[in-house]
Amino acid sequence: MGEPLLVAEDLGKTYGTEVKTVALQGVSFTLERGEFASIVGQSGSGKSTLLNLIGLLDTPTAGSVALDGHDTRRLSGNDRARLRNELLGFVFQFHHLLPEFSVLENVVMPGLIGGGSAATLRARAVEVLGLLGLDGLEEKNANQLSGGQKQRVAIARALLNRPALVLADEPTGNLDTVNTAAVYDLFRTIHRELGTAFLIVTHDRAVAQQTDRILEVADGRLVQDVRDAYVSPATPSPVDGDEATEPLPEASPSGGEEATEPLPEASPDGGEHAADEPAVSGPGAHEEPERGGSAHV
Repeated sequence: MGEPLLVAEDLGKTYGTEVKTVALQGVSFTLERGEFASIVGQSGSGKSTLLNLIGLLDTPTAGSVALDGHDTRRLSGNDRARLRNELLGFVFQFHHLLPEFSVLENVVMPGLIGGGSAATLRARAVEVLGLLGLDGLEEKNANQLSGGQKQRVAIARALLNRPALVLADEPTGNLDTVNTAAVYDLFRTIHRELGTAFLIVTHDRAVAQQTDRILEVADGRLVQDVRDAYVSPATPSPVDGDEATEPLPEASPSGGEEATEPLPEASPDGGEHAADEPAVSGPGAHEEPERGGSAHV
């Protein structure tokens, strides 16, 4: 096996000086080329912080990130930007398209910023848009598209430079169920046909379980790293798929159990003797029996 695509070693991130907030600590893992993995965790767990460090959008306060053999601690700001542009593609929860530009212009923009040939980039953009089912929309303005189409354009933009790794931060958070499924199908197609590695950040365990490897982050730490089978957090669950039922009623203070069957009907004589036997009074009585009282036969 060749050199790993990504190596995160003992990563940590602390914000603030006087009042310090530890967002991430002691996170280490390796990502191979062509992997299809996810990072799962609740809001505030540190998963997006981890993605920002991996994506060279932020710098760690401890540990290191190596991309394609490059120790990013030793790189200048410009070199980090160059490496990010060459190796990484980003898909965010919001598409971040520029509405005054066409679909094609939005897709080729990162390549133009990187100094690529306009003709080559346009041809590549048309090819990628076709792969994502957006043929014929190249000249439409971004604000003329549906939400699902906008997110697919954002994916096309992320793929323009043929990155080795796509980092997706809650990429379907603003989409409905149908478009969510479509986006993940596209990710799988891209992974299969282009060999692109994916690292998808999500809070949705159902989404994470569609990937081949799951890294779970909780309280700023990596608490699980599993492949093909996900161990859900230890929470009480119904047995054999039955829905959870209410707990059985506790015994009353007098030692008897609370009545779970309907109260007895009034006696044929209208319930007049109920006053002499309040413990077994029923709906025919004029006064409601005290709670907690139990019948003694």
